[in-house]
Amino acid sequence: MADSTNEATKPIGWLPLESNPEVLNPFLWKLGVPGEWGFCDVFGLDPELLAMVPRPCMALCLLFPCAKIAKERRPALRAARRDRVEADKADPDNDEARIRNEAEGGVFFLEQVEGTGNACGTVACIHAVGNAVAGQAFHVPWETPLGKYITEASKDHTPKERGNRLLAATDLHQAADDTARSGQTEGAGTDDAGDRHFVCFCERGGRLFELDGRNIGVDDEAFPVDHGPTTPENFVNDAARVIRDEFVALDADNPNFNVVAFVQL
Repeated sequence: MADSTNEATKPIGWLPLESNPEVLNPFLWKLGVPGEWGFCDVFGLDPELLAMVPRPCMALCLLFPCAKIAKERRPALRAARRDRVEADKADPDNDEARIRNEAEGGVFFLEQVEGTGNACGTVACIHAVGNAVAGQAFHVPWETPLGKYITEASKDHTPKERGNRLLAATDLHQAADDTARSGQTEGAGTDDAGDRHFVCFCERGGRLFELDGRNIGVDDEAFPVDHGPTTPENFVNDAARVIRDEFVALDADNPNFNVVAFVQL
C-alpha cells in the first residue's frame, strides 16, 4: 500500500510549456515583463533567416528532442567542466580563466531541482528574462511574481538555492501551469513533455552561455556552459552555430527542434 503521507507531501510537478510566442508572451507579460519585450519565432538557422530576428535580441531558447542529444552531451559537458575547474585551480593567474569566471559570475542561472518536473520551459523563460534584467535591458517591477523572484533569487549564492526558491514560488507555478493549459499543440495542459527539453542561450560579459538547469557538475551543482567569446551584435549567429553543431547535428533527421528569440518587439 502506498504511503499516503509521502504522497501528500510530494511536490507537484510543473506542466510543460509550449515553444510558441503566442503562448509564452502573455505568460511573461502577466508576470511583469514589459509589453515591448517578448519572444518571436526563429524560422531557421541560416544567416539570411537569422537576419530576420529583431534586435536587440537578449536570448535564444531552444526546444530539442532529448533521446540522442542529452545522453551524449551531458557527460561530456560534465567532464569538460571538471577539467576546466581543475586547470583554473592549477593556474590561478591565467587571464583567460579570470575573464571567463568573471563573466560567469554575472550570469543569472538556476538549477532545475527535483520536484520541478517539466519546468524546463519556465526555467528557460526565467533565464532569458533574468539575464536581460541583469544586463539592464529593462526592469521587472518587484511587486510582480517574476520581479519578486528575480530580485530575491539574485541574492542567493548558488544555482541550487535559486532552483529551490522557484520550487517554493507557488504563484509562478500556478501561472506556468495555466499557460501550459492554454497551449495549442497536442498534449497541452498534460505532463507529457514528449521527451523534449528547453535550454536558453545568452550573452553575458562578452561570452556566450548555454543555460540548462539539468547540467549537473561533479560538485552536484548545475553549471552554465561557456561557449567562448561573443558580442551582442554576433550573439544570435554564434548561438545558432552551437545549436546547429552541438544539437541538430546529433539528431539531424528529427524535425522536433524549435527556436524562439527573446527580443524587443
